[in-house]
Amino acid sequence: MEKRGLNLEVITRAAVTLLDQVGLAELSTRRLAAKLGVQSPTLYWHVKNKAELLDLVAEAICADAFDIDATLGWRDRLTSALRQFHTMHAAHRDTAALLRERPPGPARLEQLDTIISTLVDAGLSPTDAAACARLLTAHVLDSVLDSDHFEFGVSVIIDGLERRLPR
Repeated sequence: MEKRGLNLEVITRAAVTLLDQVGLAELSTRRLAAKLGVQSPTLYWHVKNKAELLDLVAEAICADAFDIDATLGWRDRLTSALRQFHTMHAAHRDTAALLRERPPGPARLEQLDTIISTLVDAGLSPTDAAACARLLTAHVLDSVLDSDHFEFGVSVIIDGLERRLPR
C-alpha cells in the first residue's frame, strides 16, 4: 500500500480487521503497520498512540450499531437496540473487552443515549434510566458468546423493569 493512500479511515478499517484476526491482546501498532505495508513510525503521523488507535477501533465498530424504529413501543425499541448491540459484539472479536477498556466516544454515547431515552419514555427517571442502561450494557457485554443467555437475560430484565414502572 502506498503511504500517500494512508489515512485514518484506512488505518481504522485495517485495525478492525486485524482485531478480528488476532484479538485485542495481539493487536499492536507494529503488527498493524506490517499489515498496511508501512513502518510503525508512519502510523504515528495519523494516530498518536495505541490508546488512540483502540478508541478509533471502538468507535468504528459502534458507528452504525443502532437502527431503531421510533414508531415501536418502548419495550420493542429497547429489545431491538439490545439485540443490535449484541449482534455488533458477536460480529467482532474481543469487543466486550475493548469497550470495557476504552472510554466511550460519540458513537457509544449516542447508543447509551438511545437506551436511556427509551427508558425515560417508558417512565423511568433519567437517573434510574442511566442505572438501568448500565445494567443492560453489562448484560450485553457479559453474554456476547451465549445468545440463549442473552435473550433470557433481556427478558428477565425487561419483565422486571416493566413491573417497576409507574402505572
